[in-house]
Amino acid sequence: MKRLTRTILTLLAIFIFIGSTATGVSAKSETLVQNVATVDASALRLRSAPSTSSTTLAYAPRGEYVIIYGKTGQWYHVGYNLTEGFMHESYLTTYTRKNVELGYGSISGNKVNIRSGPGTSYSSVARANKGDQAYIIGFNNQWYKVIYNTHIGYIRSDYLDLTEIPYENQASQNKPLFFVNGKSTGITPSASALNGTTSGTAQQIITNAKKYLGTPYVWGGTTPKGFDCSGYVQYVFRQSGITLPRTTTEQYKVGTYVAKSNLQPGDLVFLQNTYRDGISHVGIYVGDGKMIHASSSKGVVISDLNNSYYTKHYYGARRVL
Repeated sequence: MKRLTRTILTLLAIFIFIGSTATGVSAKSETLVQNVATVDASALRLRSAPSTSSTTLAYAPRGEYVIIYGKTGQWYHVGYNLTEGFMHESYLTTYTRKNVELGYGSISGNKVNIRSGPGTSYSSVARANKGDQAYIIGFNNQWYKVIYNTHIGYIRSDYLDLTEIPYENQASQNKPLFFVNGKSTGITPSASALNGTTSGTAQQIITNAKKYLGTPYVWGGTTPKGFDCSGYVQYVFRQSGITLPRTTTEQYKVGTYVAKSNLQPGDLVFLQNTYRDGISHVGIYVGDGKMIHASSSKGVVISDLNNSYYTKHYYGARRVL
């Protein structure tokens, strides 16, 4: 009898150990988020229960963001500014997909996959552990779109706990960087932009510059009908409120000198003449060793500065931001 008891206790201990280990790998502290929603009322009540007789926890102004966990009758179970409660369906506009900055969240499990798309069939681009931070920039069918370390990917919503008030809500002390009302601010989401290693203005300039890829080269051109190199740079910077001189020679006189090894997105990159001394060409550095410029042979293109031609004729760079 004693032997049987010991055996049972041993098996029970093993079962508990295995169970706790499994929980440690895949623990989730949140319910799957079903939708995000915006408030469609001037002051919508967040109630403690799905009833008009329940306590009012908060009032949500029109346009505020909430997340939806589920539904009871005509009431949504929601999270509003980090408080859970209930809101009536009549006053919410729901979305299964939305560009929205909900701020930082905390990973609630270990070895959680950050995937290339919103589903388990997509490849993993990174793995996160409990307590890691991810910045939410969107929602897609129960998955958050996030910036995690240097990656942009998707994490299932029950593996990420919100830790901040959505950046578009009035109570937040932060402002959205990439999206307002679901529309782009002109700044491309990236880890460098989020962390401030690339300024918002630089991102805006690069985003605008890419709009003109394929525009033909025209000698003396300064409009989207056709650009020469310095006309293109001047036009793109002017769109962000920055005035530059017209010619490459004059553009090289503004800002401060930057070593090639310290280039940052938004810096002006200059090439020298092949037939005489001096500067002959200018482009905008976009990162990863590349520049966008109006090429005399191809129009507006992105080129690799490590190409042997550009390496040979590299002249210098200036920082004007």
